[in-house]
Amino acid sequence: MATFATGKYAVAICDRCGQQYKFLQLRKEWNGLQVCPECFESKHPQLDPSYHAADAQALPFARPAREEPVIVFAGASGDSTFESNGMQPAQQIKKLVSQFSLGEVTVSTASTTTYTVTVGSKSGGGNAYYIDSVERPVLTLNESETYIFNLSDNTVDSHPFFLSTTDGGSHSGGSVYTTGVVFKINGSSVSQSAYTSGFSSATTRALEITVASGAPTLYYYCSVHSGMGNQINTP
Repeated sequence: MATFATGKYAVAICDRCGQQYKFLQLRKEWNGLQVCPECFESKHPQLDPSYHAADAQALPFARPAREEPVIVFAGASGDSTFESNGMQPAQQIKKLVSQFSLGEVTVSTASTTTYTVTVGSKSGGGNAYYIDSVERPVLTLNESETYIFNLSDNTVDSHPFFLSTTDGGSHSGGSVYTTGVVFKINGSSVSQSAYTSGFSSATTRALEITVASGAPTLYYYCSVHSGMGNQINTP
């Protein structure tokens, strides 16, 4: 704003239109401008937005902490079936029928156990299998669990390891037990015949078994020499 003097004879220039007015006629706007009466504008309401309080915060603990273990109920015994016709085509072909039973859901984790098999002298003469350095132990294999017999030791080269439901296996007229059994030669799963033929020359050998539900009492034995194995309980 250009000013020349003060007092009733002083003149000034309007900051908006640029016209000359007596200084005392000018009015000061909210933004600091000195303007003439014709140019004067009061402050618009939208330049002073109303106060808005902050939004309320969410609850810090909206759901309770979960406690372990968690039991999931899929329903209750005695529930009947239900029918739903929802989402069916205009011309109904077949009803959607759902049936379920309720109870507790139990989740179990099967384990894997590895036994190291070697061959050594048997008490009383001859040879015997040693399982984890124990001579001809009676073993217990639990249902649904997996067991690996590591047969890679060179003392086992001429003693093919098998399972049977007959004490003594083939030496007592029994046959090889193969339910849940995997034969491995040099890290690869092979057939029983390939396991037998490649046993002595293999670098690594293993017999794996996942014990089936209701499995019978088993026996481990050498297909070449009798009297080397013992009993396997499957409770």
